[in-house]
Amino acid sequence: MDNRNAIVVDNVYFAYPDGREVLKGISCAIAHGEKVALIGPNGAGKSTLMSQLNGVLMPGHGRVVIDGIELTKESLTKIRRKVGIVFQDPDDQLFCPTVFDDVAFGPLNLGLSRDTIHSRVRNALDLVGLSGFEGRSSFHLSFGERKRLALATVLSYQPEVLVFDEPSTNMDPLSRRRLIEWLKVSDKTILLCTHDLDIALEVCTRCLLLSDGKIAADGPASEILYDRPLLELHSLELPLAVRTHELLHDMLHKAEMDEEHREIIKDFLHAHRHIHGPEQHGHAHLHAHDHEHEHLHEPASDDHIHKLGHEKADHKHPKDEVPHSHEKQPVEATESTAGQSGQQKRKWFRKGHSHGDGFHTH
Repeated sequence: MDNRNAIVVDNVYFAYPDGREVLKGISCAIAHGEKVALIGPNGAGKSTLMSQLNGVLMPGHGRVVIDGIELTKESLTKIRRKVGIVFQDPDDQLFCPTVFDDVAFGPLNLGLSRDTIHSRVRNALDLVGLSGFEGRSSFHLSFGERKRLALATVLSYQPEVLVFDEPSTNMDPLSRRRLIEWLKVSDKTILLCTHDLDIALEVCTRCLLLSDGKIAADGPASEILYDRPLLELHSLELPLAVRTHELLHDMLHKAEMDEEHREIIKDFLHAHRHIHGPEQHGHAHLHAHDHEHEHLHEPASDDHIHKLGHEKADHKHPKDEVPHSHEKQPVEATESTAGQSGQQKRKWFRKGHSHGDGFHTH
């Protein structure tokens, strides 16, 4: 087994005492420092798999190896120092009379000095936005605050691997944003078990799709989280960010939009979508940036083609061709012409064009 991996799950099966088989031959490996999203419908086995990683549940068959150490009853202490799990329900982790005691519990059991324990508690609470809460009762906090406190209890003993079960549930927007930013810059190995596909898309580079106790897909997050048919097949939706960009992209082609609103949408659509299939390369880009020349792009014309390089945007599409006109005139509403069958009346705007499967605004 490759010791360079932080996590190795090798043909793991698991059934609960009632005989219900939940994991059916799971195999995967996660490298040190990798950020992976574990997604899937309810009942897929996500929480059960997560619980195998530090011995909360033990495999019925197969092996779990953490940083080269196989999970056994004898290795539980070593494994649990390496893998920290933040459960969906924070009350599963909080049991001490005060916030300080809960966060200090892990470092205390590591035998650290008093000064080191105080330092780790202070740093962990600061990371989750609970500085000054040390003397408060854990159970008098709001659910969102307890959720952040549960994260602090794990961060304080500094495990190498962090496993999150629905980390953003019931978090207020600012706390969720702070968590996302921390996850993005963290050098820990991170596994996010979540239905929040937007946080998965923003934080993770890889995605494991679990369905009916088996891995249905394993690949780049930028592929799996854009694959509408795959997600819908497993009772999931595209991330809200992707659906929003698709909606706004479509709006740019519709009639009766004034220039002010069109510019707002163009500014918002500064995003990149890349899909790299195993046998083909497809992509769609959404941009808003300066253009090299002043002219008005008009509806498709058969007699004038503009070659587009996009050198300024650090990407090139040398074969893309964009119909347009160099006739300078005010932006105004233009009725569809006889030569534009099926087109609706629309307001044309400067510095915008579309081609292929992508859309660019300049």
